[in-house]
Amino acid sequence: MKKFLSVLAFLAVAVVAHAADTKPIEDAFQKYWALYSKKEFVKAAAEILPSDLEATRAAVLPVMLAGQNSKSKEAQEVLGAFFGKTVGKSRETMSAPEVFAGLNRVVATGSPELFEALKEASVSIIFVRSLTPDTAEVHFQITVRGAGDTDVEPLAKKDGRWWVKIKDDPKQTAESFKELFAK
Repeated sequence: MKKFLSVLAFLAVAVVAHAADTKPIEDAFQKYWALYSKKEFVKAAAEILPSDLEATRAAVLPVMLAGQNSKSKEAQEVLGAFFGKTVGKSRETMSAPEVFAGLNRVVATGSPELFEALKEASVSIIFVRSLTPDTAEVHFQITVRGAGDTDVEPLAKKDGRWWVKIKDDPKQTAESFKELFAK
């Protein structure tokens, strides 16, 4: 019995230690989703892995700049959402967080009901899976009006803190816009 209690105590300490290890991951995820759901995209970008933001900027911004010549009404609506209030030459020097925000303004413009639903949504973490010491996944559930759905968000540790990773390949995102602008 003594041995069983010792093992049980060890497991309890291990569970508490593991939970403490996931707190920074959970905090980064929660901060990102709180900002994103309120459409505070530039602030949410501050929680994204900087190298992911830069890769997105490098792939997408040149396509958006080239797309400004498109005569398509749909393309002009997308570009209007993407650039927002940024005009003239300042479009060429948009920062990586501004590009991230622009892409998400396009999503918000195309799916306003999604962001209305996100305002009312509750997000709860189901579990955190540490893949390596510097990568993790947050498995979570979004509940809106009593209905729930699950998803996974990848995170990476860099420079001593946890960052949310961008799931979509920036080059594929850029290709999708190229196709739209070619119409």
